[in-house]
Amino acid sequence: MWPAQLTRYVAERLQCEPEMLTRAGVHLAVARQPRLRVWQYATPLWAMAFGGTAIVSVAPPLAAAARPILGRATPASLLEEPTVRQLRALAGRWGPTDGLFRDFWLYCTSDMFTPRVVAEVVPVPPAHPEGQALRELHRGAVFGVFRGEELISRSSIKTESDQAWEMAVTTTELHRRRGLGASVVSRATEFTLGQGKLAVYNCDIANVASRRLAESLGYRLFARDLMWSLEATWAARFWGDGA
Repeated sequence: MWPAQLTRYVAERLQCEPEMLTRAGVHLAVARQPRLRVWQYATPLWAMAFGGTAIVSVAPPLAAAARPILGRATPASLLEEPTVRQLRALAGRWGPTDGLFRDFWLYCTSDMFTPRVVAEVVPVPPAHPEGQALRELHRGAVFGVFRGEELISRSSIKTESDQAWEMAVTTTELHRRRGLGASVVSRATEFTLGQGKLAVYNCDIANVASRRLAESLGYRLFARDLMWSLEATWAARFWGDGA
């Protein structure tokens, strides 16, 4: 059974009622805002499946057209062809899209967490250019491993929710497969849990190494999703910076 924090977090992100997550089947959630925002991306449609339940959250103008598509779908078929083609066409009605994301979502609580540190991990100084850019983008702390002046691995924390904070991680290509990514995510997870937040991690479904990294720290899979991002210049022109 999910932690209550996770239920509140998912409902908040998908802009749906929490009780919808407890009902089997495919459910439509009409977003309370004119579009959804997933990190720095704007999207007209975000679908997430959790075993026997799936939620498709759409911008209000797409709701009527989404209903017949979802009426023929099951949680198992929702994220597979041909339903994906139908959802892609639906998302394209709202505006030009420039990317499709298919991710695994995992979560971690204090009792699940298994720290793993093989290198010295430190807070990235506010004056460091990359650290400063990540703080502005994700609005959270950044932890990293340095080799001299070079930041070779870092994990930044996305603090968009009061329920859960999301982990992001990057390691330079020459330094991968040495446990550095796990080390920085471990430190970021420890910090997040220490603040009373649930830790959440997502990765592309094709990125097996990233999923294994999270699972080695105690993260547990809870969902798969797909979303299309709107072309950035079009979205900015349509909604403006404050949308």
